[in-house]
Amino acid sequence: MKSRFITGSLLALTFVFSIFLLPPFILGIFLTSLFVYAFVEWLSLTTSSNQIKIIYISLFIIVIFTSLNISRDFFHDLIYIAIIFWILITSVIIFNSSLLKYIFLKQAPVFGFISLYLTWVVIVHMSSQASLPVINQSITNIFEDNNFDNVRGYFLFIIAIVSLSDISGYLVGKTLGKIKLCVSISPNKTIEGFLASLLIPLIFFISYFIFFREYPLLGLDLLLMVMCCISCTIGDLFISILKRTYNKKDSGKLFPGHGGLLDRLDSYLPTTIVFYYWMFI
Repeated sequence: MKSRFITGSLLALTFVFSIFLLPPFILGIFLTSLFVYAFVEWLSLTTSSNQIKIIYISLFIIVIFTSLNISRDFFHDLIYIAIIFWILITSVIIFNSSLLKYIFLKQAPVFGFISLYLTWVVIVHMSSQASLPVINQSITNIFEDNNFDNVRGYFLFIIAIVSLSDISGYLVGKTLGKIKLCVSISPNKTIEGFLASLLIPLIFFISYFIFFREYPLLGLDLLLMVMCCISCTIGDLFISILKRTYNKKDSGKLFPGHGGLLDRLDSYLPTTIVFYYWMFI
């Protein structure tokens, strides 16, 4: 647990400092590189041949480059596709997780491509124009956004709520958890940990906004936070099913006590989509 806590804290600090200190162009390269590496880890979990893996990685990079400049309408279409994708994934996880295992056995690279690409495209295009009225059909990406400072707060919120949800769920589940949440997917997850992953971030942000920022929270604000915390668990379970399908404990060995990069990005995959859709669509 100590190694996990230290590594997690260092990772969170690294991301926070990167978001606030790196120029947008460099930050965009950094984030894009993380997603490419995460896709490499995803493919390494599967039984695909090296030739197939190279083809998928090459295609992933090509699609990324061609998606840097897209129309606002197409971008919004991708957001709707992402929401539908995660609604379907959530439904399958809740009602028939074995179906997702079967799908992973047949089409794991495709699902990795879709889930990582959709989150990447949202992050890269979460620009300062995101909340502005539609002036033209283009949408700015992180590499060319001259007013990116306005967006850093969005990134910080996503990192904060994901980190708080993950840490709260892990610590409470580890120390107080007794009732299993989903033994067939993740034996260590408990209902107590899941509830803590919702309540503790909610209490933290309510206190922060009301007492420190003197910002009157609305019911919809609270619902957004709850939805983001639930999305964290969905993302975690999504990757857990993938690893269980191929009998792997971690996606890699990049981080001591944490596993691979994909193990750290899992909660961000649906949470980023939910946040953007709720805030800007």
